Amino acid sequence: MEIIIMLLILFALLMLRIPIYICLYFTGVLGLFFFASMDLTFVAQTMLQKLDNFSLICIPFFIFMGSVMVRGQSANRLVQFAWKTVSWLPGGLGITSVMSSGVFGAISGSAISTVVTIGGVLFPNMERYKYPKAFSVGLVTAASILGMIIPPSIIMIICALTAGESVLRLFAAGYLPGALIMFLLSLYAWWVSHSKGLGKEAREAFNIKEFLIAGKEAFFGIFIIAVLFGGIYSGAFTVTEASVVASVLVLIVEMAIYRAVTFKDLQELIVVNGIISGSLVITVSGAGVISEYIVLQQIPQTLLEVAMVYIPNPSVYLIFTCIALLIVGTFMDPIGAIMIMIPIMMPIAKHMGIDPIHYCLLFSVGLGIGYITPPLGLLLYTAQAITKLSFVQVAKAIIPPLLIYIIALFVLAFVPWLSTAIPNMLI
Repeated sequence: MEIIIMLLILFALLMLRIPIYICLYFTGVLGLFFFASMDLTFVAQTMLQKLDNFSLICIPFFIFMGSVMVRGQSANRLVQFAWKTVSWLPGGLGITSVMSSGVFGAISGSAISTVVTIGGVLFPNMERYKYPKAFSVGLVTAASILGMIIPPSIIMIICALTAGESVLRLFAAGYLPGALIMFLLSLYAWWVSHSKGLGKEAREAFNIKEFLIAGKEAFFGIFIIAVLFGGIYSGAFTVTEASVVASVLVLIVEMAIYRAVTFKDLQELIVVNGIISGSLVITVSGAGVISEYIVLQQIPQTLLEVAMVYIPNPSVYLIFTCIALLIVGTFMDPIGAIMIMIPIMMPIAKHMGIDPIHYCLLFSVGLGIGYITPPLGLLLYTAQAITKLSFVQVAKAIIPPLLIYIIALFVLAFVPWLSTAIPNMLI
């Protein structure tokens, strides 16, 4: 009964559109004070304890790195390189939007900024070459959540730390699933364009010279990404150290080589980065309070006993997990959802023999899909604001790529090799 009361309070606050961190703090404090008989000093100690993690330092640096690359020229040059790679294919602009969103989302760490930036560049071009607006909006909006799956992902960092797993291994788990989803979305873009004859005017014959020029211009962006992941997986850097090194390299490239970012821009970016990082800190600490209540009241153990009775095998539990993630991701911020659900659901997964890295990867994908799920998917409203379409039009446009994501989620759930093959090579 206690669990039901707490869940009702939490979801009632969320439905009232109260900020997520207030919902988490209020519910957690209520549970600790009234049900666990803990005083408010314990709550303060819990907040500090949840933030006392060295790996969290990498989050503001990854956000800063992405912000500088977006403000400068690196991101645009990478987009141009992606275009020259696939411009000869039917639906080349659509495929470019998928590739660009994957790279840009991973760099920026923000699905919303990916929609705004990539959409701002590609929507006008796709409209000029007579791509249907519904197709363009659905594809670009859906592709923007690739940054939650392809490292370095902020959601992955939070998920790994909450589950007590290696951030490095979870990063490695994202490559094959991210590549699979990018391939499926690109295949969808190619098939629709080929069958309907879309974007013929935009197609260009593959030109090796132009391709090499685009690669040369994108060299420093590619180099930074190579240093980032090469340093991490070679053991030269920890994830936190790599985020700092990459941020310094981005500053050198954008301020000294490209000269696209000024000191005034840098000052503005630092302020914006501080605000974004601060909001994440508040959410993490708030979610930490409610997760501490969940652990103290032994809710995972209670649910494990129930699960053993009603969930006969790991396959059924994976189906249940996917459905739960799709529903919760629609209504709740991914960070808060992770810090509430992981302490409850991970012990059951481990007991059933499900690889924890594989399970964390499902969280990153499933909660990301919630961002584009009607009626409350946040990115749908972002796309509506950019394109000036009605919400109903945006919601209809997102259905085909949304189905692709849902199919991919269940494929990933039942083919764990896709998310464990690369991490297992690191052992």
